[in-house]
Amino acid sequence: MEEALLTRPESAGVEDEQVLVDAAIGGYVQAFAALYDRHIDRVYRYVYYRVGNQSDAEDLTQQTFLQAWQAIGRYRRTGASFIAWLLTIAHNLVMSFFRRAKETHYLELEPVDWRRWTDPEGETFARYDRLIVRRAILRLKPEQQAVITLRFIEHFDYAEIAAALGKSEGNIRVIQHRALASLRRLLDKEVNL
Repeated sequence: MEEALLTRPESAGVEDEQVLVDAAIGGYVQAFAALYDRHIDRVYRYVYYRVGNQSDAEDLTQQTFLQAWQAIGRYRRTGASFIAWLLTIAHNLVMSFFRRAKETHYLELEPVDWRRWTDPEGETFARYDRLIVRRAILRLKPEQQAVITLRFIEHFDYAEIAAALGKSEGNIRVIQHRALASLRRLLDKEVNL
């Protein structure tokens, strides 16, 4: 395995990722660490957007990678990317979390990125808008939340979402259509209050 692949995993391509996955399946810890470095931000962002709480998102993200490491020997290439497999694990953990917590509507302020605060008034309005959209998304059905998050936050294509959620592409498109219609109604209500 090339050492450059392990030192700069974010610059590696799809073929390089397959090499890392194969090495991780073979028990090569550094290869899995490189995959972790490559995908930690996307997994965390997905989980955080779903649970809305930094502490829980960190815990669920770590559980995702722990379960992935424990199950890496059973990983099979199906047409979905490795990140789709990770997000499937994350999705299942989030669903279990909500079943245990029985609370899906708590929110915490977003992590602060001080570089964005060059226009405090504009950033305040933007934060308010993001909070309104986020609250509306959290009012959707869990399956709709997952599709919207994967499609518009993570920028997955329909095939990747279908593979991650175990549904057909047509089903994903229908779920997305219904979710966007529901979001439109929820946001219209919010604006008209």
